[in-house]
Amino acid sequence: MRTILCLALACSSLLAQRSPVEEGALRAHLAFLADDVLEGRGTGQRGGELAVRYLETQLQVMGLQPANGTSYRQTVRLAGVRLDAAASSLSFETPKGGTAAVLGADLVVGAAGAEPSLAVDASLVFVGHGIAAPDGRRDDYKGTDVRGKILVMLVGDRKGGQPRPLCCQPENYEGRWTYKFEEARRRGAAGALLVHTDASAGYGWTVVRNGWAGERFQQQGSGQSGALQGWITEAFATRLFAAAGQDFRALAASADAQGFRPVPLTLRAEGTLRSVVRSLDQWNVAGLLPGTDPALRDECVIYSAHWDHFGKAPDGAIYSGAVDNATGCAAVLALAKALATQPLPRSVLFLFPCGEEQGLLGSSAYVASPLRPLAKTRLVINLESLNVVGPTRDIGLLGSDDPATRALCARAAAASGLVITPPKADPAGLCFRSDHFPFMKAGVPALSPGFSLDGGWDYLGDKAAAQAKASDFLNHYHRPSDRYDPAWNLAGLMQQVRFALELGRLAGTER
Repeated sequence: MRTILCLALACSSLLAQRSPVEEGALRAHLAFLADDVLEGRGTGQRGGELAVRYLETQLQVMGLQPANGTSYRQTVRLAGVRLDAAASSLSFETPKGGTAAVLGADLVVGAAGAEPSLAVDASLVFVGHGIAAPDGRRDDYKGTDVRGKILVMLVGDRKGGQPRPLCCQPENYEGRWTYKFEEARRRGAAGALLVHTDASAGYGWTVVRNGWAGERFQQQGSGQSGALQGWITEAFATRLFAAAGQDFRALAASADAQGFRPVPLTLRAEGTLRSVVRSLDQWNVAGLLPGTDPALRDECVIYSAHWDHFGKAPDGAIYSGAVDNATGCAAVLALAKALATQPLPRSVLFLFPCGEEQGLLGSSAYVASPLRPLAKTRLVINLESLNVVGPTRDIGLLGSDDPATRALCARAAAASGLVITPPKADPAGLCFRSDHFPFMKAGVPALSPGFSLDGGWDYLGDKAAAQAKASDFLNHYHRPSDRYDPAWNLAGLMQQVRFALELGRLAGTER
């Protein structure tokens, strides 16, 4: 083991000599972006504006060109919706009486559109996983008309009772909570309530509660008027279904079967949701490094990392978002500095999308109005929640699995002294939770290498201790405790950055 560790560190040292990426500069970016002075880089908050100003200043200092004409900013028009809990009411009525729900403890809920007042009066129907696959391989609705109903759905997609294997094709998006809300809208439902479990969501109820406690955002004009959205805990679902004379656990188990059919519930949601609504502009930040080859410079490689986190909460708590995603922003800045001195034949765009935590809003807006043609975008390398535990033998890949892209990844891994982590089950849908996914849906090869929320990589040294430390990140994910620690070992993060650099060089050079 000592010999292996020495060889790995020696390899890392050689790569460091070859690579102009500087750990000291990267650490400085990380420390600043996660500092309380930026107040958690919240969407629509002062700290977010400071982060945008910092990023565009750094791109300018490196000599990169503004990617949007004369500006480093691409405007993304959003609507902000904050539930006024004190002025809102929601109850669930049965023929035998009502079932009380405690906001935050039992459920989180809000208007699906940007409307200050939403009257709720609709019956509930359980639709299992709520999936209607376009290819017909699965249909949980079986022709049931759910217009005007509130759909109760399970999170995730249990195929035959087993978690779907890691597969980042867009058709496997059906397990994501965003898909559930989208399908409810397509069917004209009056809303959707998702049943949370730690296993199906990939995170605890605290993450959901924190995400819905403050202002939520959507692209202007994209919301669904007259509908509600929300989550309920499994315990509350059990209680609610019992009030309607149903066994929630039995129904949830039956939802795995192909023959499942929707189950109407003798439940009716009634009440009024009042919200504070505002319109605002946020920004993707982007700098361009022009390519050196006249025949290739119209094509580009994109490095991306979302700058936003959850900002400052109403109670004053700061969600610093150090791992998620100051690590990714610092890495992209370090890559920009490295490549600015060694331009590639193809152009390179360094992109910092906004609103990732609100549903991939900035990257989706970019794909809808790209600053460089999508047809000429060779590869998107998105950096997200990177390794602050220690060096590894491998590099994980989430995203496009086409042979050409994976061949480039294999070469980049070999050049970086790493092996690619074998595919594994992805019950939490990690592949669909980061900014590479909107590009994938648009047909652009895109990856999030090293996305390490599960801490499952092959660490050097004391592997069990390192994996336990990495897994502990879930205890800090989307919480105020995701804070920068100067004692962090960034050797593993630097491996991921060097892999990303090598991959970008290959994608930006080869014909």
